[in-house]
Amino acid sequence: MRIQFYPDSLLESRLISDARALGTNVGTLVADILNKYYGLDSALNGVALRSKVFDEAADFVRNHVKGTTFDLNAASPTYRGISMTGQGRPSPEKASIGKEFNRRYVGKIPPFINVRQVMKNGKPVRSVGNRAAMYEIF
Repeated sequence: MRIQFYPDSLLESRLISDARALGTNVGTLVADILNKYYGLDSALNGVALRSKVFDEAADFVRNHVKGTTFDLNAASPTYRGISMTGQGRPSPEKASIGKEFNRRYVGKIPPFINVRQVMKNGKPVRSVGNRAAMYEIF
């Protein structure tokens, strides 16, 4: 279902600001707020799910040595548990979290400063089992 929503300028700026601070988009933030309001937030919502995945990945990096290669499936049990759709393609949520991890965290903020995506011939190396991007602690 799609819903058109026209917030006033004050609410719009607040939603945009809060979404940026949480590292998500406005749509995910609004869905999380509505789920909480209606008492449907028993499962992890978009923001909490991302936060848990990135926290688990941070713990993984802190507890492994230089030269360790990994993908998000190995680093985060929560990420590994996100359901997949048919034909072996990742769900939009899972793919979105992986892209956000690479774009916002890898090589940019502690403890991911010493993490880089593994590349071969200018292309990302993917894991054999699930085609997830591989990272290396250096």
